[in-house]
Amino acid sequence: MKKKKVFRVAIFLTFYIIIGLFLISIGFASGHNILMNAIFGEGSHFLCAASVGERLVGQGHNVTFLISNAYAHRATDPKYSNLFEFEIFRHAFPVEAVHERYNAFTNRVFKSHMRSTGIMSDGPVADCDALLADVEIMSRLRSSNFSVVYYDITWLCPMLIAKHLQIPYIAQSALSSPCTITGSSTLSYSLAFVPVMRTGFSNKMNFRNRVVNLFAYIRMQYFFGYSHSQYDKLKHKYNIAPYTSIPQLIAQSELFLVNTDFSVEFPCAIPPNVIPVGGLTTRPSLPLPGDLQDFMQSSGQDGVIVCTFGTYLTTIPIQILETFLNAFGRLPQKVIFQLSTIPPGISLPSNVHTSPWLPQNDLLGHAKTRAFFFHGGNNGFYEAVYHAVPMAVVPLYSDQYDTGAKVDAHRIGTVIDKLSLTEDSIYSALREITTKVSYKRNIQRLSAMFRDRPMSPAEKAAFWIDHVIKHGGDQYRMPSVDLNFIERNLIDVLFFAIICLVSGLFFFLMMGKIVFKVIVHAISGSIKVKKE
Repeated sequence: MKKKKVFRVAIFLTFYIIIGLFLISIGFASGHNILMNAIFGEGSHFLCAASVGERLVGQGHNVTFLISNAYAHRATDPKYSNLFEFEIFRHAFPVEAVHERYNAFTNRVFKSHMRSTGIMSDGPVADCDALLADVEIMSRLRSSNFSVVYYDITWLCPMLIAKHLQIPYIAQSALSSPCTITGSSTLSYSLAFVPVMRTGFSNKMNFRNRVVNLFAYIRMQYFFGYSHSQYDKLKHKYNIAPYTSIPQLIAQSELFLVNTDFSVEFPCAIPPNVIPVGGLTTRPSLPLPGDLQDFMQSSGQDGVIVCTFGTYLTTIPIQILETFLNAFGRLPQKVIFQLSTIPPGISLPSNVHTSPWLPQNDLLGHAKTRAFFFHGGNNGFYEAVYHAVPMAVVPLYSDQYDTGAKVDAHRIGTVIDKLSLTEDSIYSALREITTKVSYKRNIQRLSAMFRDRPMSPAEKAAFWIDHVIKHGGDQYRMPSVDLNFIERNLIDVLFFAIICLVSGLFFFLMMGKIVFKVIVHAISGSIKVKKE
């Protein structure tokens, strides 16, 4: 009897295991193939896309990342290689030249009012040309049966690939400017209260700000026009949607997932297909490695200030570095500083610890962290908001000026002009945000607002991607996409109204003239009769 009972239990267990495996296989079989790209595979844009990709993999989808050979190490990094497949394309230039481009950026960024990444924008169109001409990789992409292409809007090549392969595509904007993306959806926005990206203005602008904002918008349109014209040449070269312009192709994106959140962003109107997913890299902090944990714990009541200037800027000019270190040495807090190498002849203050890489989110979430000293990168900004850490910002370029404007407007930190960096200005800014409780109180309020949501930003992005794969995104796209400039701005209607108005005025004038003549004739006739 016991043997029969054991045998029966074994049969039931085997049956349930088979059923379970079958259901799991159905779940994975229903997953879709998704091609993702965030420029070349490095920096904050890649980290945003990777966070979304991780969620998609968790939902049973298969994610392939398109990266360049300059950052091929991603394909062997266990953090990503266990999650994603990789397609590696070759730059049009030697890898050394690509890295040199970023080194040149590092050397220049502290020296001028560089508000755009012009020095970093040379070559992406040539890289796109090389990629589209690579028959082997294009053949593999075609045979992979991707359901959707997810691309970063700063590099339009994956959009052209998607159009060439007739695959729907979704745009990511790692920059926190939803209204700029609204403009890409051909819906205008008011320059009276919506600051143009990179101006560093808030939504409360005086007359001078509005004048500058207008010219910044014109400059931005000129830049986009030039950039689009370069991609337009590739579009015609490879016969990709020859009768559709680049702006129209961008506007045909199923969705625009923008790394912004209106708990801290200046408000503006956005169409239904622009989805705010601000804070894509935010998450609860994880335990720190032993050496970092020991350093944090050794800080006592004064705590630690986290200092990092982004993925690309881990090497800082010696003069600026000395200014930083001198200011740090005067602080009662300890400072953990992301720095790739310490130049010869530079000695670190006793309260400073450097590392070529820092787990930024985990450090910001540590109980000993008192402030965040950084360049205004969007990911770092939202991680600081998530963990309620006051900030001192030194905007270096691009949308980092806009981050500074938000930090200042919400009173959650201080902003330092990079061209006015001194030991005293850095020291004063850091002392201010670590001693005045108002900064901590303000950011705790914003953090509570930001966290109060049913799903994380990455989960929200993954949900919408899955939704578009299932149902498409046409119903969320603005009809203005299909209108030309004249129709969209009602110029034809205004012209018709003017013609009607002029015609009406002309008619009434003519009628008045006729009536006047009749009256005059009648009066003159009456006078003539009386005389007779």
